[in-house]
Parts: sequence; C-alpha cells; structure tokens
Amino acid sequence: MIVALTGMDGNRDVSDLAEELALLRVAAGNRVLLVCPDPGAYDPRLYDDLVVDASRITDAGTSPTPARAKADAALARASVIVALLRREELERPDHAPLLERLRAAQLANPGARILVTVAHGSVPLSAHQTGCVLVFVAHLPGARLADMLILDEQGAYHSHHSELEPQRYKSANVLCAPEVRHLYREVFNR
Repeated sequence: MIVALTGMDGNRDVSDLAEELALLRVAAGNRVLLVCPDPGAYDPRLYDDLVVDASRITDAGTSPTPARAKADAALARASVIVALLRREELERPDHAPLLERLRAAQLANPGARILVTVAHGSVPLSAHQTGCVLVFVAHLPGARLADMLILDEQGAYHSHHSELEPQRYKSANVLCAPEVRHLYREVFNR
C-alpha cells in the first residue's frame, strides 16, 4: 500500500507524522519504506508499504517545478492520502494550491482515499476554524475528516481519542500517541 502525506507548503509536522505512521506499521510486522517524495529506484517486492512525505516542496511559487511534480506524482500513486493542516493555517486564505494538488491526485487516481486531519495546540479550535476545516473537506469529493489532533508544546499529540481509546491499545510499550494510533487504524485497517 502507498500512503502519501501532505499539507500546506512548509508544514514540517507532516514529516513527523509520516515517520510515526511508518513506525507503527513496522511495529505491526510490515516492511516499510519511508521516503520523501521520490523513492528513486527500489524493489517493491522488498516492502509491504510505502509511506511518502509529499509535503517537502522547497521550490518557491506555484508554477510547476521538479520538486512539485515529484510530490504530486507521489500523491497520484497513493492508495491513501493524508492531508495534515495546522491551526494557524486554517485562517489563511491560501488553501487553493493544496486543494488543487489534492483534486489533481483524485483525478489521476479516483480510487485513492483522502483523509484530512488537523494538528492544533491545547486551545480548542474556534467555531470559525472548525467551519474552515469542514469547508476544506467539503471541497474534496469523497474526502473525510479523520481526526483533529492536538499538538502540545512538547510536540505530543492529544485529542478525545486519548480518553476514548480502548484499554487494549493502552499498553506500557506504545510507540505513539493514541491520536496517531487512531489515524494509523483509519489509514491501514480498511
């Protein structure tokens, strides 16, 4: 399975989330290749899953560039696309490039699932910010809101899943926060 993660340009949290999802997949016994965005030459028979960080766009501007083209090609090949938004990005008016990239991926690969998640601080999202998330998701046919992850000052994720997670998932040897484990189940257990 190919899973691609992306967000607004410059969202470094996407890389961390990609690493955590790959770690959980390895812990589940799968062979995983974690790349950003162009894996280069590799033998797909050696891996069960490919987790792609398609967010690292270093080229400035919105015109097509080699880095943007590689990231967009990774989105188009993915079975699942996870779009991570941050709280401070919700109020910005420049969501159009990300929406266009996700729509283009949907056109190239209509079978891909798109999950949108939000990482925010310990202060809950305002009603306006929540509305912005829902409008963003509504602009992508078939996409759905996977979760709202709370990213605290220490870089740990929290949300209502911390309290609602079944006891069997709360073990002493957990690799990631309950919210990331919940997202992992949304991505891989379908």
